[in-house]
Amino acid sequence: MSKMNPFLPEAKAKAALAAEMAKGKTKAKGAKVPDKKAEAFAKSAEKAAQANALWERPNLLAMCRKLAGTDMAAGILLHHILYVWRNRDYKLQRKLPGWPCDQWLAHSRDGWAVASGLSPAEMAKRALPRLKQYCGEFLMIRAMGHGPAKMLWISVDEIALQEHVSGSAAMPWDMFHAALNGVGPGHEKQPANAYAKM
Repeated sequence: MSKMNPFLPEAKAKAALAAEMAKGKTKAKGAKVPDKKAEAFAKSAEKAAQANALWERPNLLAMCRKLAGTDMAAGILLHHILYVWRNRDYKLQRKLPGWPCDQWLAHSRDGWAVASGLSPAEMAKRALPRLKQYCGEFLMIRAMGHGPAKMLWISVDEIALQEHVSGSAAMPWDMFHAALNGVGPGHEKQPANAYAKM
């Protein structure tokens, strides 16, 4: 049999009811999140931040642009080269002295440009020169053949690439972002009039 509470006088009953309703609530001046709730909120916020950080990490295209000296066209071409290199089973076999890798991909210059989404001018004037300048430690680009049969042979040294990405030769991310904003050596602002006094 359940225990019955005795009836309270009206004033005491109203006070008891108000006290029960006020439990867990705070007034604006003395508002404070209870410790258990604060810990739970902090844990969920930390989990959300960790999950979000996975999606905010630089992706392969950002890494390729960084490796290619901040140039977008060169970064796009490098991204395409690495994608094909890692997903294509058949590669040509040819050993070159001084180059550790004996596997190659071969396409025409226009074929590389079209597959990467670059115009022939972007390919010739921006992407290829920058890849040769910045990625020579892990990327070998050779023109083979003559006339219409001329092909660009490309080989990737994966070990040198990993060493370059993780080593000191790679541009740090903070310098990369500064370079994207036109800050740092080689990005000094030039006067609009070349003959104007500096």
